[in-house]
Amino acid sequence: MESPYNSTDVAGCENEPESLKVVFMESYEKCSFCGSKLVFSHDLNIGFLQVVEVARCPGCGVTMNPKKFTLQ
Repeated sequence: MESPYNSTDVAGCENEPESLKVVFMESYEKCSFCGSKLVFSHDLNIGFLQVVEVARCPGCGVTMNPKKFTLQ
């Protein structure tokens, strides 16, 4: 099992935009507990003009807090 506390040294990436993008995407798409790839679902709430994003880990069953995005 991989430790959830591993981090990539961002300062060592020399602030290259592509390197920072890869580091961010890996941290966003992977479960912080087991390292599995998260499954995202999006629900549209027309009444409040919002999209609600819920991330779930198929490996350990953890569900992340829903994020709400306002439609314009």
